[in-house]
Amino acid sequence: MLIISEYGIYNAVFSSNKPEAKDFKSWIFRVIKELRKASGYEGFEIFRMLDKEHQKEMMKKLQEGLKKPARVDFIKANTIANKAVSLKHGYPKMVKKADMAPEMLKDREPILADTVELMSVKDKYGLDVSVSDTIYKKNEEKVS
Repeated sequence: MLIISEYGIYNAVFSSNKPEAKDFKSWIFRVIKELRKASGYEGFEIFRMLDKEHQKEMMKKLQEGLKKPARVDFIKANTIANKAVSLKHGYPKMVKKADMAPEMLKDREPILADTVELMSVKDKYGLDVSVSDTIYKKNEEKVS
């Protein structure tokens, strides 16, 4: 039996390009907008709350994906993701997650997911690849 978390469903839908997924995404955005208006939250506050959930999910996935997870692995994954997003947005140095604009945080989610996945695969198979170089290269196209 396959069990998917609520976050997993949203993650699958938000990474899909199918027409049904696009309709669902639009609906989610409308609901979030209405919730934000009803609760008095600003848009970026809602997004930061969703980002925290994604962060927890990715760190759990990294912990499960590594043979011997250590604190440095979690720091490494976040640093690589932050630097890749910063470079993508034209910053020469890493911008801390807390200082990122909502657009940067949106771009950070799939980059962090890719980083966690690559770190796990590298560890599982003992691959000789640079996770940071691979992630930076994959995301080198700048946002205009």
